[in-house]
Amino acid sequence: MPSSLRPFAALIPLLGLALAPLSAQEVVEPLPAAVNAPPGFKVELLYSVPRDEQGSWVALTVDDKGRMLASDQYGGIFRFALPALSEGRIGAIEKLDTQGLAGAHGLLYANGSLYAMVNERSVNTFGEGKTGLYRLRDTNGDDTFDHIELLREIQGSGEHGTHNMVLGPDGKTLYYVNGNFTELPVGLEKSIPKAYGEDHIVPRMWDARGHARGRLAPGGFVGRTDLDGREHELFAMGFRNSYRIALDPNGEIFTFDSDMEWDQGSPWYLPTRVNHVVSSGDYGWRSGAGRWPEYYADSLPAVVDIGPGSPTGVVMGTGARFPARYQNAVYAADWTFGTLYALHLKPDGASFKAKTEEFVWGRPLPLTDVLVNKNDGAMYFAVGGRRGDSALYRVTYVGNESTAPATYPAPTAEATLRRQLEALHIDNAGPAAIAQAWPHLGHSDRFIRWAARAVLERQPTERWASRALDEANPQAAIEALIALARVGDKSLQPRLIDALGRLNFGALNEDLQLQLVRAWQLVFTRTGPADAATKAAVVAKLDSHFPHKNPSISRELAGLLVHLDSPTVVAKIVRLLKVAEDPGTVATVTDALLARNDRYGSTVAAVQRNRPDRQQIAYAYALRSARAGWTPALRTEFFSWFKTTHGWMGGLSFPGFIDNIRNITLAAINDPAERKRLADLSERPTEDLLAGAVAPKGPGRTYTIEEATELVRGQLTNRNFEQGRAMYSGAACAACHRLGPIGVNATGPNLTQAGSRYTERDLLMSIIDPSDSINETYAATEYTMKDGSTIVGYPVFDEGGELFISANLFMPRDLTLVPEKDVTSTRPYPNSLMPPGLINALNPDELRDLIAFVLAGGNRNSPMFAR
Repeated sequence: MPSSLRPFAALIPLLGLALAPLSAQEVVEPLPAAVNAPPGFKVELLYSVPRDEQGSWVALTVDDKGRMLASDQYGGIFRFALPALSEGRIGAIEKLDTQGLAGAHGLLYANGSLYAMVNERSVNTFGEGKTGLYRLRDTNGDDTFDHIELLREIQGSGEHGTHNMVLGPDGKTLYYVNGNFTELPVGLEKSIPKAYGEDHIVPRMWDARGHARGRLAPGGFVGRTDLDGREHELFAMGFRNSYRIALDPNGEIFTFDSDMEWDQGSPWYLPTRVNHVVSSGDYGWRSGAGRWPEYYADSLPAVVDIGPGSPTGVVMGTGARFPARYQNAVYAADWTFGTLYALHLKPDGASFKAKTEEFVWGRPLPLTDVLVNKNDGAMYFAVGGRRGDSALYRVTYVGNESTAPATYPAPTAEATLRRQLEALHIDNAGPAAIAQAWPHLGHSDRFIRWAARAVLERQPTERWASRALDEANPQAAIEALIALARVGDKSLQPRLIDALGRLNFGALNEDLQLQLVRAWQLVFTRTGPADAATKAAVVAKLDSHFPHKNPSISRELAGLLVHLDSPTVVAKIVRLLKVAEDPGTVATVTDALLARNDRYGSTVAAVQRNRPDRQQIAYAYALRSARAGWTPALRTEFFSWFKTTHGWMGGLSFPGFIDNIRNITLAAINDPAERKRLADLSERPTEDLLAGAVAPKGPGRTYTIEEATELVRGQLTNRNFEQGRAMYSGAACAACHRLGPIGVNATGPNLTQAGSRYTERDLLMSIIDPSDSINETYAATEYTMKDGSTIVGYPVFDEGGELFISANLFMPRDLTLVPEKDVTSTRPYPNSLMPPGLINALNPDELRDLIAFVLAGGNRNSPMFAR
């Protein structure tokens, strides 16, 4: 779940439904009208979780007696019998005695054991309180888990830490998924992906707000182990923050990976997406601006892009008593937009593509986990998390279509071939494995080529290096040379350059050209910079092909030619900054808001007007590293470009990334007078986001959460839109938060989708007491200096040992320079920087109008404003 600056620092991570606690004897409340499903499907609210006693549920599983077990994110594990499909109430709920084990993000009951992936070390008091994979067993048959053991420590906690598990198709293997703030298992025995690295031909910029600074590959990963947890291996990597995985009947693995929403508008932004997880796969997450595009030859693409959101549960429909197409679908849950997607898979060679359907959706409906109970054929999902109100729902089919068990398509010939090659992903498989894999390096299917290359990378290079260097087929040669660059000795650089140089760039199709540029990049990132003569020779081969009609090839050539000190590339790129057009090949926040306009209240005109040109940004990103070819006139043109970016819409880090491109390029200019002239030329104008704000009429009061909730709940009809919008500025919300078209350059969390995640009470709690619950990715950092003083803020960028910190909430671009050598320690700041009680100046009607405005996403046409 993404992060940002923080006046409403606790607001985005809060989840919840305002559902009254339910005892075993109470009648289940009617289903809220805001929850929707396709015709023929019935969605029932089975249970509203009493937050004070049972917490907020984030993980579900079913045991061998058909009982459900649910984990509280910051508490224990609960067990209860599920009602018959003809009934609509949960019976008695038992809190298990887990000897202090708590904070599990993942549960799986398998082979007579309950497996728990413990995440929250701050609440886990079992043993030494370590995070990782635990097993709970009943050894004496009394229906209690009397034996609890840590199978393997996995260091990682919080919302990007350890997550969830699924049983492998053989019934003897566990697959688990963890986020990008998780270390590999302690004592990892195996690693199928070999020699992974960062591989940036243009030096990477870290996130402009400091998130994941210093985090390196493998990032989020899928691991695999036996049921006793004896041997662990890294199976696939390069995810940001997948929460769950699912297996289809053929044993193929799927996950739903998160985006970095702060990057929206940038050329390296990738949306949330469903991935087909294969052996040795790398899905391209690298921190900051280093996120790999999926067209890289050493990265794998998505099954389908979803758009902005926060992925949680994933499950296969197998076993559900649904129509056949729904049994064969993958379901992916998103708490941001309150949507459970059904992904209808279609084989695509050795992998899949999918058509996306919104299966269940509501406002608010922050989904956490989802499962199919094969005992009754129903689907169950939980909402909650982050100490928000939680509930359990059931989905059944009551329509007229057949729900007989569906036939799942057999693997394609390409998928079968890929799996055969994956069976050779073992060290020292021998010459026969190389011989078996080699013919498939030139295969037309990307996933088959990947599986074949992974075979080579696990074999000693002396067995296949010469063959790679002599390969004549362009496709096979590129794949083999990429493998050799990744795992071969650096001394091979001259031979790699010679082999790549024999491939005629102009004679290749665009797909091969893109792969060839990436191969050139990998030679230099893996074996080191070339000497001046070699650089000039490679530039002579490639310079005439830039700019390229294909925008992706043009982007990659720009970075490569900058690295090689091309004498002409700076002038070419500067000219392109005037004419480049965003190719629109990657979904952005603006694209997604357009698609969701009716539901989420975004404004089309503002989106279109402020759409960033990502191609121009990619060129500017490359230029910041250029050292050859600059003239005073070109510098003037380049720094004049920054004025055109003012007002472009993007994520929270977007303006900071643009500023950092400017700042880093300025820092390389030696002449102080010239540096000042260009700084003045490119300075971002100061914007008063509260200009014209209307002061509340009042009289206000010191609101408590209970009082404010009572004033608002049930009172959000016939509201005054104009007054709600005025109070959004009057209560200082607009100073830090974008909402639809308001506050385009605001630096706090985007509130446009607040209505999909929060009830009135949760929203009010985050305003009245913002420090009650702070997502660690939203926390400021406290820096302690040598002289004992402290600075609280957010790291923006570092340059030459100097750290630039944004320490002023309302002037985030007013940076404090801190020499890193003077910092003695850092820690997450424990409090939100958002002042509490910002609504205290409002009278009750102003408060209601403000809350309606936020929950409506600034949409004037919301029913809350109907008169």
